[in-house]
Amino acid sequence: MRRIRRSLDNARNVQCLWRHPSAGRGYAAAVSLHSHTSHSREGLDFVPRVLTRVPALAHKVEELSAQRRKESGSPIAFERAFWRPPLHAHAAWDLEAAQIRKTLQLRPLVSITDHDDLEACADLQAIGIAAPYSLEWTVPYGATVFHIGVHNLPAEHAREFAAEMARYTQAPQTALLTTLLAELDALPDTLLILNHPFCCELRTDRANHVEHLRRFLDAYGARLHALELNGLQPASDNRAVIQMAADTGIPAISGGDRHCLEPNATVNLTNAASFAEFVDEVRSDRLSRVLFLPQYREPIAARYIEFIWQAVRNYADLPGRERWVDRVFYDHEIKGVLPLAAFWPNGGPWALRYFIAAIGFLASPQLRATMRLALGEQEQIGA
Repeated sequence: MRRIRRSLDNARNVQCLWRHPSAGRGYAAAVSLHSHTSHSREGLDFVPRVLTRVPALAHKVEELSAQRRKESGSPIAFERAFWRPPLHAHAAWDLEAAQIRKTLQLRPLVSITDHDDLEACADLQAIGIAAPYSLEWTVPYGATVFHIGVHNLPAEHAREFAAEMARYTQAPQTALLTTLLAELDALPDTLLILNHPFCCELRTDRANHVEHLRRFLDAYGARLHALELNGLQPASDNRAVIQMAADTGIPAISGGDRHCLEPNATVNLTNAASFAEFVDEVRSDRLSRVLFLPQYREPIAARYIEFIWQAVRNYADLPGRERWVDRVFYDHEIKGVLPLAAFWPNGGPWALRYFIAAIGFLASPQLRATMRLALGEQEQIGA
């Protein structure tokens, strides 16, 4: 009975703005958690598995890989490739803050969480924006990988903690993970969120990932302060998180996971006057009010296409990073880290350019409206 009550309480604390237009009434602020900037290093080791769904492009990439093997003795190592989102720190902060002000008429509290990197937070602090020192920590665990949003590190020790987290990511050791989580949990103003718990990033099958997730929560759940309802994950995953929050007693919290130009699709509502007060609300009072915003209502497939298009389209206002080949990098064994523009000054093979053009066509407003009609809306979450 207690578990059922907790499940209902969690569901009531999760609302959708299109069903509850006045959901923000009575609150002073909204919190944007989990978003990325051009400082984020986004791995591309998943590409070969995704390409199996695009045979023509997969064939061309296999040809390029075979050619590279002939020239250098090794194929294209996608684990050595990565891309960076288009927005710099100030633009990313403005995007999140503007949505909160315009859509909800509330005061914004924004926490930027680049992958294993604090530089965007430092950039914002340098121009007078009181952004917390936060990051998304990559946590290898057995056959899978988890991501923990670490929000509001103490400024004077933030880089020390980031260095220790990076040390674990590079060489995972159970003792170090246990120590780090205990030390982070002991910081009263710091918030630890298990981001997108059911997302296995194609590194292992879902059943194996979920088994690792259960073990991880058994071992470290007492050190975690919230489980993320992710704005880029399907409704079925987020409903599973709500159920997991009820089963474990760990609050569910928002996390948009923005990488490009679509602002976060989930926020938290609060009356906290500062980010530290919000942390205390979640940690001490175990209170978290999550609001899904209208973009989450769109079909997830259409939003993923839009995401890809925003990642690969040209940006005339980003000097030196205008083209996708300027924002995707390869760690060459001899030449070091270089943008793909150094290898493909004309924008890459024809099959790749054709694929990008097709994504642009699918992401056009007319086609997106058609996809919305064909695929239907996201399923309902929460109350």
